[in-house]
Amino acid sequence: MAKYVTKDSLAQKLAQDTTLRKKEAIKIIDIIFNEMSDALAEEGLVDITGFGKFVIFDRKARMGINPVTKERMEIPASKLPKFKPSQTLKNKCNRKD
Repeated sequence: MAKYVTKDSLAQKLAQDTTLRKKEAIKIIDIIFNEMSDALAEEGLVDITGFGKFVIFDRKARMGINPVTKERMEIPASKLPKFKPSQTLKNKCNRKD
């Protein structure tokens, strides 16, 4: 069965492997993810050695079709986060570690 990781399961594991309480672990995880989100919102880069990079890329405006009315509409340009895995993570996922 595939492992499913959530913020709660991360906090549980962090509390289990350290002297932190689960509430403290959740606070730490929130701080980490808020810092990562803030960096990306400012078009920065999040680089976690051995895991990968999160970068912002610009998606151009494009034409689309409204599925309800079938009329053409312009979808505006937007900025989206993109993840680029590290070679270490790629190797681990392919059991080459």
